[in-house]
Amino acid sequence: MMIAGWIVLGVTSFALVLAAQMRMLISVLLRRALAETFGGDFRDPAYRAAVAASGKTDTPGEHLAWLMETYPAQLAQLRLARRVTYTAPMAILLSLAYLRFVANAF
Repeated sequence: MMIAGWIVLGVTSFALVLAAQMRMLISVLLRRALAETFGGDFRDPAYRAAVAASGKTDTPGEHLAWLMETYPAQLAQLRLARRVTYTAPMAILLSLAYLRFVANAF
């Protein structure tokens, strides 16, 4: 059972790092697409706000509506990456607690 604990720890750690990378890359991709379409720099705060608001359920603005129409798959991947970055740290802590107190690995 101790090996299973280490495997779970490794998989959840890898998932956390992969999700963080996905969030960064998809965010830059979407902001560059906005800058290409609407003009300006991809570091524009309005573009950052549009990508950040993609996880909310309120009414979308002009930029977010365009993203939802043009890049629905990428927005879905961004939402999944956000969920993983919220849940993976708890899974890592639980697997560490399992290894420490149940499997007596430390």
